[in-house]
Amino acid sequence: MNSKAFVIEMPLRQPHAAAGHMVDSRRGVIVNVSDGSSNGWGEFAELPGYSTETIETALAALAGDPVTHSNPMAIAAKRTAELDLEAKQRGIPLTELLGGTPGAVEAGAVVARFGDLAATIDEAGRRLGEGYRKIKIKIGPGFDIEPLSELRSQFPESTLAADANGAYQPDQVPPQMDELELLYLEQPFPATAPWDSFAGLRRSLSTPICLDESITGPPALRAAIASAACDVVNLKPARLAGLAQAVEMHNLASSAGLGLVAGGLLETGIGRAAVAAFARLPGFTFPSDLAASSRYWDQDLTIPEWHLDAGSLGVSEQPGIGVSVDTARLAEVTISEHSLPS
Repeated sequence: MNSKAFVIEMPLRQPHAAAGHMVDSRRGVIVNVSDGSSNGWGEFAELPGYSTETIETALAALAGDPVTHSNPMAIAAKRTAELDLEAKQRGIPLTELLGGTPGAVEAGAVVARFGDLAATIDEAGRRLGEGYRKIKIKIGPGFDIEPLSELRSQFPESTLAADANGAYQPDQVPPQMDELELLYLEQPFPATAPWDSFAGLRRSLSTPICLDESITGPPALRAAIASAACDVVNLKPARLAGLAQAVEMHNLASSAGLGLVAGGLLETGIGRAAVAAFARLPGFTFPSDLAASSRYWDQDLTIPEWHLDAGSLGVSEQPGIGVSVDTARLAEVTISEHSLPS
């Protein structure tokens, strides 16, 4: 089996700004594994401010003996490519290999215009007009109640969520959150905050608490469940060392009665295909954080690109991830190409 890594850089259609970080282009690594007749594909996304993993650490992990807890996103890219190849060899969709079925995944738009009220309101309105089933905005101290209240006033029937990316300390979350009828408040405190902090906030608010960065693997999820620290979990396969562990955590969270959201990390259509296949597992109770290709890219890396259809993305019945890689477009955005050990 041959393996390659393509280092890419793609400009975003607009900056992605959350509390603590902002990016206007996205570097990453596209992983290809081939048995000579079929190809499997996976994706690593470099996200400064969100993860300490870089292009350099990803390439080192892919080329050597990776340390799973230090390089989960790089490992996830390789494992996704291997599962895509396996599904194609077996002639089944990737979602079926994971335990799901092809079909529609409700799409949600993440509005990351932290600190810019006018841009946040404008973009949220446009995304709702495009048909997205959920709007999730990035918030933090000094930029929370005002944008959320304005959105609720202008779009009273919208499904609205908020994501702080760990920006608050335990005494900083405004109690007025409960007046805004949010679907959930995501990751209010840093990932290093004790479970009791989240459990205490959950007792003081009626707004459901969703955890993302705090849930690093099955042990963390079990601890969160035991501590009654959350109502909802955002599962991002790329952050959880791959689809297999993400499925394990999906099953654990579902058994505990937690709500589930399928989340993405600014992936191209390659990475989005893998998350969409995962999102077709039973148990995902909220619209995903997955959007159409045009939400982020002037031209995506897949054929076909991802398009909204009645507010959803369609997971194909084709073998593997269900989309083909546009190799000409991949060549245009590739900075360097590397051979990987078999």
